[in-house]
Amino acid sequence: MKLHRRIIGLVGLGMLLIIAITASALQELTTVYLRTTHDVQNLSEQFRRIWEVEQQIEDMHRALHGIAETGEARYRKSIDASRAAVHEAFRNMSQASLSQREMKVLGSLMADFTEMERKSERVIVLAGGSAEKRNMTANLLIELDNLQQWMTNDIGKYKEENAELSRTVMGRLHRDKIEISVLFIAILGSSIGFLLVFGLYLYRRVSVPLNDLWLGTEAISKGDLDHRIPVHKNSEIAYLAERFNEMARMLKGSYEELEQRLLDRIQKLAALDSVALALGKSESLQDMLQTALHLVITKLSDLEPKGGIFLCEPDNEMLRLAVHLGLSPEFTEQEETIRMGECLCGQVAQSGEILYTEKCSNDTRHTRMQTDADSDHSHIIVPLKSRGIVLGVMFLYPGRSYSLKPSDIQMLDSIGAQLGMAIENFRFYSEVKESSEKYWDLFEHSHEILCILDKEGQFTVVNKAAEVFLRASKIELTGRSVYDFLTEAGAALVRRVLTGDPRERRQTFELEIKKGDGSRAFVEVSGRRISRDRTVTGFQVAVRDVTEQKRLREMLLEAERIAAVCQLGIAVRHEINNPLTTVIGNAELLLERAGEGDAELQKRLDVILNNALRIAEIVKQLEGIKKDKVVEYLEGVKMTDIKQG
Repeated sequence: MKLHRRIIGLVGLGMLLIIAITASALQELTTVYLRTTHDVQNLSEQFRRIWEVEQQIEDMHRALHGIAETGEARYRKSIDASRAAVHEAFRNMSQASLSQREMKVLGSLMADFTEMERKSERVIVLAGGSAEKRNMTANLLIELDNLQQWMTNDIGKYKEENAELSRTVMGRLHRDKIEISVLFIAILGSSIGFLLVFGLYLYRRVSVPLNDLWLGTEAISKGDLDHRIPVHKNSEIAYLAERFNEMARMLKGSYEELEQRLLDRIQKLAALDSVALALGKSESLQDMLQTALHLVITKLSDLEPKGGIFLCEPDNEMLRLAVHLGLSPEFTEQEETIRMGECLCGQVAQSGEILYTEKCSNDTRHTRMQTDADSDHSHIIVPLKSRGIVLGVMFLYPGRSYSLKPSDIQMLDSIGAQLGMAIENFRFYSEVKESSEKYWDLFEHSHEILCILDKEGQFTVVNKAAEVFLRASKIELTGRSVYDFLTEAGAALVRRVLTGDPRERRQTFELEIKKGDGSRAFVEVSGRRISRDRTVTGFQVAVRDVTEQKRLREMLLEAERIAAVCQLGIAVRHEINNPLTTVIGNAELLLERAGEGDAELQKRLDVILNNALRIAEIVKQLEGIKKDKVVEYLEGVKMTDIKQG
């Protein structure tokens, strides 16, 4: 029988026993209650009736005295009503179950009442008559008084009998109370006994084993997987204890297995960390791939110490063996390149999914002949992807006891993603480095003066042309302000440009530069702002030395002025010499004709002739001007000096 059935049976048996005892007690209690109620009801009824008889007899006695004294008819009605009530009471009392003594007292009382009725009839007949009748009535009243007193005594005896009966009933009630108390004590004792037995049973069969189970679970929760629960006899809880012990053994085994799996997981994570660390420290793609392959093979368990990595060619048509470990020279020579989609590695490069095959000799996808001694090998091929693009594949050789688990797939996929990102980063870094080197070579060896200024106008980067032009080294120029090399006017212009003055919108402008050795030069400057997050952080500046150009331009302007002056001199000579010759000739003729006669006229003619000759000399000098020499003719007025001879 199972434990719960035993408990239910014991509880049912105890409840049945308690219910039977309780039902018997209730039945006895009901019987006592009904008997007592009946006795009390009879006593109460007898008391009421005897009290009613006593009252009616007194009423009848008073009415007889009233009718004897007055003779009024109303007393007759009262007497008749009392007589009827007394007879009704006597009849009811006779029908009740009375004791023999009560019947004797009741019979005497009824005989006395009959005598009282007889004498009351005579009193009624004699009432209101002659004196003799009144004397007879008085005698009858005296007899009635004595009879009433006698009846009162009989009523007292009847009451005493009822009182004795009441005492008997009370005594019986007391005995019934004792019996009921004993019965309830028996019920209580039976219940307590049952509860004690049931509690002892529960304690020995349930509580103690459950406490052992509780202690066992507490020990297990604290990590004591070697704890075992003692088995008590052959019961359901004992079976539960056996199952608990079995569970503890299984839990210990699972915990040991979990620890082993955790160690394997930690080893795999260590492999991932090692690969990631190697990716960060490698200086070249070849070194990075070789280090990563070595770490994967050595850190992961159940792998043979050999493998390799193919990288996709730029045309995505071929795979080239980039690095390998533990492979024979014949194998590396034969497998140096394979086509995309060819054999297992080529198919993985196309699909981008991890591939695992236990026996390559039975795999129809393994199409290339092997030169290895062990051709019946297993393969794990991992795609190296970055942003969903396959950049290569890594092929590994698992041992014979190896089984691919979902965690292994996840870990290998993570390694493939890391290597793919590293390959892409190395390629991108190489491209950026090559582009940067080209840019720097172009910047450094440019014939133009190139530099970068911060937003305060200090040099941060300069090229060789700037060193040569400014007569200062890069170390001297770095951190130095551009204003140190500008004139006052140039510094004001540059300050407006650097501060973003809206009035200065020119992209190219000329400045005069003070070189490091004190010499000066003219340059043409152009530049652009360098911004980051919409904030100006510096300026890229290109400077071109225009000193020689400016000198040649000034020389050209001077030659053009001189040519213009010469052309002007030729035109003036042509236009002035002809009339001037006429003036000089006429002046000379006039001087000859005047002679010495008119001194004033001769003086004036001399002045005309001299000024005309002077004009002729000036025109001649205009033809001999070689350069534009300017002299100050008056204060603030400059003129070309024609006296250059």
